[in-house]
Amino acid sequence: MLAIRDEIHGNLAEIMSEIKSLRSDHIVLKRTVDNLEADLSSLKCSVQLQTEELNSLDVRVKEISTAASERTTVAVSHFESKIDALEQQARQCNVEICNIPERRNENLTGIVEAIGSAIKFQVEQRDIVSIHRVPHAQSDGNRPKNIIVKFCTRIQRDNFLSSFRKGKTLKTDQVGIPGTSSAIFINEHLTLKRKQLFRKCREFARKNQYKYVWIKNAIVLLRERDDSAAFAIRCDDDLAKIVPKKNARIS
Repeated sequence: MLAIRDEIHGNLAEIMSEIKSLRSDHIVLKRTVDNLEADLSSLKCSVQLQTEELNSLDVRVKEISTAASERTTVAVSHFESKIDALEQQARQCNVEICNIPERRNENLTGIVEAIGSAIKFQVEQRDIVSIHRVPHAQSDGNRPKNIIVKFCTRIQRDNFLSSFRKGKTLKTDQVGIPGTSSAIFINEHLTLKRKQLFRKCREFARKNQYKYVWIKNAIVLLRERDDSAAFAIRCDDDLAKIVPKKNARIS
């Protein structure tokens, strides 16, 4: 009986010892879990902060990229405008004659002299620095190549144009060119960019019943009626400004 009691006491002592050890292990495990939770919470905060910083950096990069793109666009546009202005300045003594039929071994100087006689503005060979035909920027069917005439001075060029415009119309038969009579067109020699703008202005005038479209000092001018003010059109934006008035659109 005593031996059984001692055995029970011994077993209870072992169980109590194991329980005590388990409690100790539980405390250690709880501390470990608490530390892990704290580390995880800290890691979450760190990730959140880094995500916010990354988003902020991404926004900043986009802002800088947009600003740089806008500055580049403005710079390129300014650069293109300066080049266009320089190219136009180089043409300030030139006129462009359109719709003169092409013939083999033609005498372009003689044609210009004949035009001068028809418009009552004498042109001599010594007044011309150079004269040649140029191809169209875009294929224009069977239209003849335009003639570019460079005068010695801008005053000669301006007076030649003024005399042509006073006559209102000029046809090929008036300058001794055989074949079907067709209208001759003479204007300032414009850069490709300004020619495209001039074409848009003519189309706008046609759609909106503007009576006059002409060029003066390489600037396109629009006038709706004889008694209305003229609009100077230097770029597409200038043309767009007068669209609301007519409720029209530019293609």
